[in-house]
Amino acid sequence: MIDNVNQFIGTLADTELARTARRSARTIWNAHRAALETTRVEAGKVFFLAIDEGQKLATRVKPTVTKTVAKKTTRSTRRSARRAA
Repeated sequence: MIDNVNQFIGTLADTELARTARRSARTIWNAHRAALETTRVEAGKVFFLAIDEGQKLATRVKPTVTKTVAKKTTRSTRRSARRAA
């Protein structure tokens, strides 16, 4: 049985159908590799763009956050002082 299967596979390996199937598989494999590389490059661009935008946002918001935190801290300190008195 195994000899027959191996013989059958051996005869298929040299046919035009087998060559076409290998060529098609190679084309699909190369397309997947190219798509993966493109995705890797584009993901890197998106990642660094997100970091840049986050830094810009942090720079823009920092004075407001600092002022708000100082205001809340002052209010909280006054409340604590009233409760202690």
